[in-house]
Amino acid sequence: MRSRLLTTVVALLAFGAACAHSEELTKLSVSYSATSDFMPTFIAKDTGIFEKHGLDVTLVNLATTSLGPPSLQAGSLQIASISPALLLLANDGGMDLVAVANVAAMDARDPHSGFMTRPGFNPTKASDFIGKTIGRPGINSAFDLLVKKWLLDRGVKLDQVKIVETPFGQMGDLLKAGQIDAAIAVEPLLTRVINSGSAQRSIDFISEIDPHIVAAIFGSTREWATANHATLEKFRASVAEGMAFMKDHKAESDAISQKRLGLAGTPAAISMDLKPSDFDIWISIAKELKLLQQPVDDKKLILN
Repeated sequence: MRSRLLTTVVALLAFGAACAHSEELTKLSVSYSATSDFMPTFIAKDTGIFEKHGLDVTLVNLATTSLGPPSLQAGSLQIASISPALLLLANDGGMDLVAVANVAAMDARDPHSGFMTRPGFNPTKASDFIGKTIGRPGINSAFDLLVKKWLLDRGVKLDQVKIVETPFGQMGDLLKAGQIDAAIAVEPLLTRVINSGSAQRSIDFISEIDPHIVAAIFGSTREWATANHATLEKFRASVAEGMAFMKDHKAESDAISQKRLGLAGTPAAISMDLKPSDFDIWISIAKELKLLQQPVDDKKLILN
């Protein structure tokens, strides 16, 4: 009887401790894109790193990164995966967003994004896309602005090409069916679609624009990031630890990538470091496309 009572007390104490630990965790909703760039974040979630740093993180896969800014404004997300371009355009429209960490860059030394084209379409230059349909993941996304910049710089008018919104998950089927001629994708989707026979790798147009472009960042509202700086530091520390885990534990990281993305892909140029000059190319492109109405101070775009 005494033994049974002791067992019950121990169980109740353990349950109470677990509940108390759960209550101590700070809840965060964070969005991501289904690309290998977010492997450190996936690792931090799946290996308990977030919990170790006192965070209860819910990862949210938005259909398109363009939903990030309004979700931050509404409070349904505290941290969102967005492009520098989306942050600029959201602020130009009256929001007050800040970058809180870098996610990844597109780097010519190790390209992990670019065109993939349907079988039978083998472009070698920008003019080959005249009269064709290009799928990209969202209006005013990083890929949207970059492909427009690439076409314009090479003498192709935007009304000569049809650019349509195409979710990553639908690109392979649409290419195979011939409903689009090309799509802009990132790993591991790029390799998965090519290996399926639905498309072939094509021009690395992004490297032709600039050999190193920061394309994905974590953003938040300035109000939340300022008021919750300690929580933000815990988030950054967790992702940094996930990055170190990815480098030191390849087999475990590949298993997480397989579970999360369906393929063990190698991430692109991943770094959390971010500097004001990383926004300069986006400010230039947005101005060229006449998307910005207000002046931009790049030194106010990052909250350290």
